[in-house]
Amino acid sequence: MEHNEIVCVILCGGQGKRMRSTDRHKVCFGIAGTPAIVRTVGTLKSVGLSRFLIVVGQMAEQVIATVTAEHPDVAFVYQSSPRGTGHAVAAAVSVLSAAGHDGYVLVLMGDKVIQPNVVAELLNRHAETAPNLTVTTLPKTSSTTAGRVVTDSAGRALGIVELPDIRRAARTRRPVRLAGRRLTAGQIERRSQSVNASLYLFEAQTLYRAIASLNDDNAQGELYLTDTVEHIAGAGGKIALMHVKKEQDLMAYNTPEELLAVEEVLRLRLAGRRRITAAKPKLSRRCLRPAGQWLKIIEQNPPRLRRAMTAIYGPDEDLLSERLKALAGVTRTFIKAYGPTRPVVLTRAPGRINLLGRHIDHRGGYVNVMAINREVVMAAGPREDDTVTLVNQQASEFPRRQFRIGELLRSANWFDWMDFINSATVRQVLDASRGDWSNYAKAAILRLQHACPDHRLTGADYAVAGNIPMGAGLSSSSAMVVGVAEVAVALNGLDMTTQQFVDLCGEGEWFVGSRGGAADHAAIRSGERGRIARVGFFPFDIAETIAWPDGLAMVIANSGIRAAKSAGARDTYNHRIACYNLAEMIMRRRVAILRNMEHLREVDPGALGVSPAEVYRALKQVPVQVTRRGAARLLADESDRFKEIFATHDDVGPYRLRDVAMFGIAECRRSDMYADLLRKKRGSQIGTLMRISHDGDRVVRFTGRKTKAHVLSYSDARLERLITEVTSGDPERCAEAALWAQPGRYACSTKEIDLLVDLACSTKGVLGAQLAGAGLGGCAMILCRTDAVRGVFSALRKGYYRPRGLKFDVHLCHPVAGSGILSI
Repeated sequence: MEHNEIVCVILCGGQGKRMRSTDRHKVCFGIAGTPAIVRTVGTLKSVGLSRFLIVVGQMAEQVIATVTAEHPDVAFVYQSSPRGTGHAVAAAVSVLSAAGHDGYVLVLMGDKVIQPNVVAELLNRHAETAPNLTVTTLPKTSSTTAGRVVTDSAGRALGIVELPDIRRAARTRRPVRLAGRRLTAGQIERRSQSVNASLYLFEAQTLYRAIASLNDDNAQGELYLTDTVEHIAGAGGKIALMHVKKEQDLMAYNTPEELLAVEEVLRLRLAGRRRITAAKPKLSRRCLRPAGQWLKIIEQNPPRLRRAMTAIYGPDEDLLSERLKALAGVTRTFIKAYGPTRPVVLTRAPGRINLLGRHIDHRGGYVNVMAINREVVMAAGPREDDTVTLVNQQASEFPRRQFRIGELLRSANWFDWMDFINSATVRQVLDASRGDWSNYAKAAILRLQHACPDHRLTGADYAVAGNIPMGAGLSSSSAMVVGVAEVAVALNGLDMTTQQFVDLCGEGEWFVGSRGGAADHAAIRSGERGRIARVGFFPFDIAETIAWPDGLAMVIANSGIRAAKSAGARDTYNHRIACYNLAEMIMRRRVAILRNMEHLREVDPGALGVSPAEVYRALKQVPVQVTRRGAARLLADESDRFKEIFATHDDVGPYRLRDVAMFGIAECRRSDMYADLLRKKRGSQIGTLMRISHDGDRVVRFTGRKTKAHVLSYSDARLERLITEVTSGDPERCAEAALWAQPGRYACSTKEIDLLVDLACSTKGVLGAQLAGAGLGGCAMILCRTDAVRGVFSALRKGYYRPRGLKFDVHLCHPVAGSGILSI
């Protein structure tokens, strides 16, 4: 089913007397400043529909003038007398059949206020199931006056009965005939769980036959469009029902009061939405110049370029030389693909490591992050259209890609980013390109466009290069997202704060399927040379930056096992986040002091004014583990919420709620301690925190040549022992039972990373080591004294890389400046 095969028939024949206006048609009333009918046509166009036939009658001239002022490509047909919705559609059918239209007909009322995602889902559902008719429905409430959708015991549609006919049947005690059955008013109500939403998608020939069968033998003496459902069902046709879960996604109005209510819904949506504005780009010659000119400057390395590079990377000559070569390389890649005369900007986005505060940014916890000297670099030239092209220096691994922003967003719900990324359209895009590198560019640009609905973003031609190992836990994907976003913001003149930039990049990466926080993007954007940033969330806050102490070194060792967020591993990532969400929901219900908790970080004895023992008692209220079915029973009245949670991942086994919650609560406390310890240069104590944190992610433990599975769980008995110890009054016992000293069990390490950690921790001069990144592969990070670096390299080469025949991939990290456009 192609979109150009669909004609949209919009019914605007009746005046709408209940609107109490003698000089304005119902569909011409403004909603948030836009006439309702103009808004409706715009919504349909936003999902790619382009053929329109509007049925007019009363005040036809006003409706035509209102529509054509914004949409001159729309056609009209006149309904001579208002004899019901079926009669209005019959007027349209006479035109369509005469024109030989043999595709599909979308029918709706002109007073509908519809979200684009509803129309997109209707089109997708119809294409997937290929029925003769798809009817949208809404939940039935006690106050609704819409027609009742009556189904049989198997849920198949039998027909739609209008409320006046139900009332007549109740008053006269005469049954309603429907699909060969005689149904009383009560039977109709019992057989209908939903009501007609007045949005239909017909096969054209099916509609033509059904319209010809209509009669006015009903309580209102009109031709009902809804009677086509009974006709099609009776003729053996296939009818699909599409249930719209959110009533606010498909609204209508009949009175001024209802119109105000619709406006209020739109106002609240706009108020709660993160919006940014666009202005004319103001890029100076210091950052936008022809690619050939950039290459000449880089090769000559004049003092102004050297000053800019030193401000980013520091004075290390080897590092500066390496980064200049990288910039020259990506500029040559651009020139080869697009030519030397195209104006370009050069941008960079470093990788990052989270030194402490693993898996808690989306719980509101602080992270302690370093932007590192591994990065993605880009040369990008502006375009006048909305096309984005991507070429990579490693073309064999990352082939050329191209997409159009408008095509990807044509089915977007412009109010709800989550609805859009969970939509069938996005699933189809991702299924067709799972794991493709271009998805991270789409993630950045689509999120920015979604936040800037009043301005269509222009595209760009990108050349990309980088030296951040993929799947190594150093945020190569997030660096790609941030780098593309930096270019899009600059070339489109987008006006936003650092907080907005970070939040939008974090939410943008949800496009690829993971549901992490924005810690990586915060580190990449906000890094400072030679310093560590302590970053908080909800709201975003760079609380402080701390100088990296002399005498300490951070070493990164790549395990060689990729952590592929875009592939199956995302199910495990999102499974752990689901554990957090379910545990929080249960604690709010069962623990009085946590009833108003918004984020897990709030389970803090100090902030709550309670002892750690009370936190352990609160955790006893959380099940050790639950299945999906068990969670549904526990949270039966929050079914929409846990369905949303489960939609992010396949069922990969039980949800270990208590162990994951313990990890998150304790990690928040460890992260809070880190900055003060770093400021005081207490490396040994930081190393202890790192070891405990890694034990919460560990899956095995290596002792000499022996390995032992690491399984830690917080049973009721274990929690009772902690309560006893922490209330004992004995300093040593209290310290061992302290909240920060509990590893919990998040279990996102691998046996390879566990081996790297254990090899490092057995090396002289090493203070601590742990998983770097989100886990399931990637790197280990090792804190050691600077004089121990050579020993660490030797131990890892001998104990890990050489026995496995792996390329030695260990390097020393330096804190560098955050992402940005190069300006000299």
